[in-house]
Amino acid sequence: MAESLINTSNSSDLNYDTNSLTGSTPSSSVSDNVTHDTDDNSEGKINVPFSLKSVESLLSLSKTATQEDLNEMIEKCKQMILDSQECTDERKWLVRRLIELRLRAQELRESSDVNLFETQVILGHHLVPHKYQIPSTGPLYCDHCSGTIWMMLQSWYMCNDCGFSCHWKCITDIRRVCAHVLASEAGGYIFTKEICPEKGLSAQGYKCAECHTRLTFTALKGLSLPCFGSPFKQPESAWVEPRLCDYTGLYYCQRCHWNTMAVIPARVIRNWDMEPKRVSRLAAQLLQLLNERPVLLLEQLNPKLFELVPDLSLIKKLREELQMMKKYLVFCPEADIQRLPWRIGLRTHMIENSGNYSIKDLVDFHNGVLMDEIRGAYDLMREHITESCELCRARGHLCEICGNNEVIYPWDPSAILCQQCNAVHHRACWSKRNHCCPKCARIEKRRSTNNDQNKEDYIDS
Repeated sequence: MAESLINTSNSSDLNYDTNSLTGSTPSSSVSDNVTHDTDDNSEGKINVPFSLKSVESLLSLSKTATQEDLNEMIEKCKQMILDSQECTDERKWLVRRLIELRLRAQELRESSDVNLFETQVILGHHLVPHKYQIPSTGPLYCDHCSGTIWMMLQSWYMCNDCGFSCHWKCITDIRRVCAHVLASEAGGYIFTKEICPEKGLSAQGYKCAECHTRLTFTALKGLSLPCFGSPFKQPESAWVEPRLCDYTGLYYCQRCHWNTMAVIPARVIRNWDMEPKRVSRLAAQLLQLLNERPVLLLEQLNPKLFELVPDLSLIKKLREELQMMKKYLVFCPEADIQRLPWRIGLRTHMIENSGNYSIKDLVDFHNGVLMDEIRGAYDLMREHITESCELCRARGHLCEICGNNEVIYPWDPSAILCQQCNAVHHRACWSKRNHCCPKCARIEKRRSTNNDQNKEDYIDS
């Protein structure tokens, strides 16, 4: 945290004990310290080394300090830190005071411009401000500079649509278009036919595909490389590792590519490969956004997949039968009281159509989770229609061809549904009748009779 707050070009020369930043120095550790009251948010009083008593007034915090005063004190404090000796109480106190000065300066910047700390719309992002929140999960990093966002100390923004997070100071430098906008423009995934459509670094001009940082392969001798997860400004001559995104096939720098692992849609559709691959931050946000959305028309994208994975055909058949059962349940008052079919917990699109899948559906199907869900819902809905509910059971069909009293339903293995009039017959009877539906023939005969009668009436008139 100290590195991100000091942020000086000579920060490599500052070797101090970072443990002293998180707690107050005991008074017994310094034999000749004095105390001084300050108007800041620190607990109690701050121990001031005796050697700094004469200059402490130059770095004192007060409610009347302006932004210019704080900037001047920050520069003085930084210079004093560089002039002090390493691992001394003077340097520790100066580093702590520099942190306090920077925090106070940040508070003044936020309070001076009230309109800035509101919802911002940048490159499609709807950035909602967050301020001084207690973290409930793991650490949060800025999607622009890769630095840690100290949620209890800093103001930061998060996009409501794609989850893009950034520091307050980074909001004006955002270059990434919102993943929600890209998904909306493309109607879903951008790459589903090609697996990692790599073009090469030369096609990118040896620059990052997002921020256009120069990508190099060698580091200068003696150059200190930045650590992942901390904010930094990369020099033009620094080593910048080109990282390939398995989704877009483009190369990115470390700031735009965090080696996030994700399942690639094209690999699932083409090779039935569920192994996660490394993707850029933009691709990771896009894939996370579309992970549960049923935007994949699997049978159109790869019909041969149903031959290689036989259970996919079974899933399709069960989904078609669930759609037939749904027509019974939506008109049943008892099912409405029991909140069927929605209460069963099945994903809504599974009973709305039979062709749309999400990546989560395919991964769960590969793991056996989806099949169990569909079978459980199938048994529950069928039991209600054929056994529990008298109204649904009364809506069963009798085969018009054979004329027996057996009640049949469209999803029965021995029954077949006429696609023209929705009449249900036995498969055996349907075959004997040469696939001719008597109800359709009767309707056609009635239509012909009505047409002839209309012609006669027209002639008579």
